[in-house]
Amino acid sequence: MFLWGGSFVLSKQLLIDFNPITINFIRCVIASIIFVGFCIIIFKKEFIIVKKDLKYFIGMAFFEPFVYFLFETYSLKYNDASVVSVIIATIPLFVALMAVFIFKERLSKLNFLGIILSISGIVIMLWHNFVEAEFNFYIFLAFGAVFSTIGYNYFLRKIPKTYSPIVVITWQNIFGIIFFLPLVFVVNSSTSAAFQFHALGNIQNLSFILILSIFCSTIAFILYIGSMRVLGLARTNIFVNLIPVMTVIIAFYILKEEITIYKILGIFIVISGIFLVQYKRKNS
Repeated sequence: MFLWGGSFVLSKQLLIDFNPITINFIRCVIASIIFVGFCIIIFKKEFIIVKKDLKYFIGMAFFEPFVYFLFETYSLKYNDASVVSVIIATIPLFVALMAVFIFKERLSKLNFLGIILSISGIVIMLWHNFVEAEFNFYIFLAFGAVFSTIGYNYFLRKIPKTYSPIVVITWQNIFGIIFFLPLVFVVNSSTSAAFQFHALGNIQNLSFILILSIFCSTIAFILYIGSMRVLGLARTNIFVNLIPVMTVIIAFYILKEEITIYKILGIFIVISGIFLVQYKRKNS
């Protein structure tokens, strides 16, 4: 969660010189180059996807990195990193709502109170955008990223545990390249491509891209899968609540984003609400 919290800040900084499609394409390419060789050497035949499992890998990669990062990065381009990270932190909330309306799971009154609190926290967090007439459509894209994680986790859980988390994430990035590649040619002219290639030579840009590729696009997901396989999906997603806290702190130091009272109060309410949604009363 520390790595993912930092990714919002690094991506926001990179958006000054790069468009969202280019950033995500380069992340997938670098991560694949580094980890494909490693997987072939270490796992050998175990790196090959069994035919019956191929659809799960493709479905997983379609939702994340492709759909998720499209929504997230375009939202980041027009909004503060801390605001987007708070919306992303509502993932456990929407998973709970999905469980109620689709899978007919029961929630207690305390859980429903948590849902109301979380929504209130988001409103408070975005209140300055309404007051200062800064509210824009791109905020809603962050919610698109939230919903895409439902599809991602569905396909991820279908993938047999016989595949190492490193193998799973390496294939996730490989398929990500395939999904992003057509868009790279659509959104980039020869002039913009040349500008971004030159910008990649900047030591800060290059270091941020490498951190996103190696740590955020790969190692963070490997740790997430390892946790999910031990703790389960619901318990692991509780820790998503830490993302906005990490983002606000890192954005304060790197992007010099202001920590307003709205952000502090909104974060506190969102996190409190999500914990109430996750709460289950022990049987007496």
